[in-house]
Amino acid sequence: MPSRRIPFAGVRKAISQRLRPGFHEALPVALMMEYSADNLLEHRKKLENKISFTAYCVKASALALKEFPDMNVTLEGEELVYHDEINIAVAVHTPRGLRAPVIRNADKKNLVEINQIIDEFAEKGKKGEITLADQTGHTFTVTNLGMFGVTYFTPIINPPDTAILGLGMIKTQNPTTSSDHIMNSVGYLTLVFDHRVIDGVPAAYFLSIVKKFLEDPGNL
Repeated sequence: MPSRRIPFAGVRKAISQRLRPGFHEALPVALMMEYSADNLLEHRKKLENKISFTAYCVKASALALKEFPDMNVTLEGEELVYHDEINIAVAVHTPRGLRAPVIRNADKKNLVEINQIIDEFAEKGKKGEITLADQTGHTFTVTNLGMFGVTYFTPIINPPDTAILGLGMIKTQNPTTSSDHIMNSVGYLTLVFDHRVIDGVPAAYFLSIVKKFLEDPGNL
């Protein structure tokens, strides 16, 4: 059977070139954490399941960055740039490859607004209309593979960000005793961060703040 050869060029090559510094220059370290998703599922049910899990994660990440601003930093050349604005890129799969458009001032937007922006980017992605301007100015990135049954995964840092948060699936299990209640549903988070910029303890602290907000979605 003859092989099929396609030049490694165009969109695939552009994506490779854009993400290469996040793998070859960064010192990526991954932290995994579970969270109780019971309250999140109940909160989403009250909103008639109209809010995506990605939107919840973006809002939780934005509030965590506001609470712990040392994570809202980018490495640009030889400078660490600490940002006042919290602009979160969201990985979007399109027919032409991966795109990461930006939700600007995500901490100041509510869940409905964030969800609407994500939906608009998804539609633009299907039409190939996500522009370079849509993908610039981010300070943090969120990506979600939970809908494919993935629990933990280690995404590549999106330069010039310091970290990227991977959202895994929510799994219903036999009830297990947590520190203060019974968990029926568990979600999975993976934070990949650049150890050149952030140490493990503050990264773990930041991830615990994200967990806190996801477990208490009434505060989002």
